[in-house]
Order: sequence, then structure tokens, then C-alpha cells
Amino acid sequence: MEVLFIGIILLILGLTNLIAFKVAGRNKKRRIISGVIVILITPLIFKISLDVIGSFDPGGFATGAITLIYSTLFFINGIIIILIGITTNSAKKA
Repeated sequence: MEVLFIGIILLILGLTNLIAFKVAGRNKKRRIISGVIVILITPLIFKISLDVIGSFDPGGFATGAITLIYSTLFFINGIIIILIGITTNSAKKA
């Protein structure tokens, strides 16, 4: 069960990073905006994971814990995207 949990987290975070970096490209400003958007989507991820996991374990302590872990990792991912955007040099136009 733990392997499934970790696999789903890695899949969601990987897809989020793929989308954020594909949209932003090498543009510094777009990467920062992508990170802010990921942070702003965090409450939606919290609600969706609470609803999905809650259907299997209604009102359980584990539901809240797993949802909090998902949301925290998603939020930290947004902060990391912002930090990468701040430290990235923009591509120079020829």
C-alpha cells in the first residue's frame, strides 16, 4: 500500500513539474508565475484528495493525514518551482 501511495505522489508531482516547465520554457518570469499557480492550486488538490480518499475511509484520521501530506508536498513543489525560476537565467534572444 505504501508503494502505491508513494507512486501516486510521484506521478502527480512529476506531471505537475512537466506541465509547469513545458509551459514556462526557459523564461524566468513564466517559471515564477507557474510556481505561484501551483501554490494557488494547492487548496483544490486538498479538496479533491480529501473527497477521493474520504470515499474509502469516511471521517478517518488517516484520510486527513494523507490529504495533508499530499497538499504539503504540492505546496513545497510550488515553492521549489519559484526558486528554480528565480535562479534561472532567461534565454537570450538572438
